[in-house]
Amino acid sequence: MYTLLIVDDEPIIADGLYEEFKDGGEREMDVHRVYSGKGALELLGRMKVDILISDIRMPGLDGIGLLHRVTRSWPSCRVIFLTGYKEFDYAHRAMEYGAVRYILKTEGYGRVREAVEQTIAEIERSLRAEALVAEAEERLRALQETTLQELLAAALRGEMEAGAALAEELSLLGLGMPLRPAEPLWLAVGRFDAAFPPSPSGYMAGKAAAETLRLLAERYFAPLVTGVMVASSGAGPMAWLMQANPADGESEPDERREAQTGLFIRETLETIQRAAKETLGRTVSFVVGTEAVVWERIGETNRSLALLLEHRWGEGAEMLRTDKQEDRSHEIVANVKAYVEAHLHEDISLVRLADLVHFNPTYLSRFFKQQTGLNLSEFVQNVRLERARLQLADPEIRINDIAASLGYGSASNFARSFKKLTGQAPQEYRDALQVKK
Repeated sequence: MYTLLIVDDEPIIADGLYEEFKDGGEREMDVHRVYSGKGALELLGRMKVDILISDIRMPGLDGIGLLHRVTRSWPSCRVIFLTGYKEFDYAHRAMEYGAVRYILKTEGYGRVREAVEQTIAEIERSLRAEALVAEAEERLRALQETTLQELLAAALRGEMEAGAALAEELSLLGLGMPLRPAEPLWLAVGRFDAAFPPSPSGYMAGKAAAETLRLLAERYFAPLVTGVMVASSGAGPMAWLMQANPADGESEPDERREAQTGLFIRETLETIQRAAKETLGRTVSFVVGTEAVVWERIGETNRSLALLLEHRWGEGAEMLRTDKQEDRSHEIVANVKAYVEAHLHEDISLVRLADLVHFNPTYLSRFFKQQTGLNLSEFVQNVRLERARLQLADPEIRINDIAASLGYGSASNFARSFKKLTGQAPQEYRDALQVKK
């Protein structure tokens, strides 16, 4: 639907044209009329007008003044001036604004309707041209993105020399390269834990899932990190190349900022895992580098991370590990258990244990449960309980000392926890042991 505004200080003309167009004929139009330039401005301040039919000479704000104001507020509005013979030269000067027609008032309503139809045809041709330009621009953006993906994928596979020169060239090609050539990158590789069916529909489902994963990554990385996801051509892993966003104002020392970026990436990958499971109903595993690498090393680093991912170290779905973790799962479990047994007197946190074995905390908890059948908190609790029983068997060890050696903070906390697990207070348990002897 097109909006038509009729402006003439002679009501007989404004009303006549309004009646002519309000029914619209074959074309539905939203028709309005006012009797002054000021009234037209008030209406134009509230709504968009596609076509303006205006008398060129009016008291107060005339047609030329109205045209000047309209083109500032609604540049796409087309104007048709109504003029008399004596105003012909005056109307002709209005043509400098473009998108303007003029009609002699003596030509009648039929000529005005014809001019309106011609104007609408011009608008529609313009819209089609704009749509074609927009489509061409969208296709160009898609081509640029595809080309960038292919070039980065070739660099990651080692088929193209990867270095700062490549990054600089990609930036100069106008491919929408968001990564900075002079700065190192963080790499991560990931893949869906379950393969998609080897069929056209499975292929399309895999592509759609990968695109969803890319959008999730963009969303969650955006506050601090800029990244490019490079999808494989088949069912292979996806790679992420990432850099910290430039810091505003004074930045932290480089080492601290790099450590913070690495932590943010690892924690965000865990968030992406949860989002993918919720959104797609599929689990995703990741392996991420523990430090940023220069452009020359992205191929080597990508192959190393992909190999770790392919070997499925640790087994189980939703793996999230770094490239510096030990190679065997039983060694990781043994290290965690040994640390717990040696540090029972401390506050044993999941974050500290994760740092010990270079795991994401959430994944360590999941991994430990997969390997042992116990939650980490259950394991720590069981070790403390067994150690408490051993020490309570020795009447020479005070209960306060037992509580301190097991990290309970106070004897009352120890007593509460022990009774909850065994049904007996520590002293009751000790007394029962003495009776048995």
